[in-house]
Amino acid sequence: MNLINELKELGLATRLKRLSERLSQDVSQIYKESNLDMEAKWFLVLELLTREKVMAVTEISAALQLSHAAVVQFADQMLENNLIKATPDSKDGRKRLISLTPTGKQTYKKLGPILAVIREENKKWLASASADLLQVLSELEKSLDDRSMYKRIKINLLENE
Repeated sequence: MNLINELKELGLATRLKRLSERLSQDVSQIYKESNLDMEAKWFLVLELLTREKVMAVTEISAALQLSHAAVVQFADQMLENNLIKATPDSKDGRKRLISLTPTGKQTYKKLGPILAVIREENKKWLASASADLLQVLSELEKSLDDRSMYKRIKINLLENE
């Protein structure tokens, strides 16, 4: 018995999280076996800083649509692994400006061939499904942007009081 699958719609968030964790664990294992001191969960921050060079934690959070707490956690872990450096903002001492270290830049370069394979395998995996999952996810995200699940549930509960 698989309770989460049996619950269908009530298990949706758990199934999505479980799928995300499986993918992250597999990619992190590939990084480890490739002698890279890198976790899959740090990739978006590494990619963003490669493109933008220097950003505040709040800017990273907004750009990636991740919680401030999650970005702080990733930044702290990446600092420990010497992938990024943090310097106080000269205009606002409360802000930390984050940028890649030489180690972070070198790690990103080493990721290139692995990322190409990940992209290709993701394409194949997604193509094996009966629907365009990326399109479906975009549609679902847009729908939640229009009205959050919280609002949907709250309205329904108020209407049924």
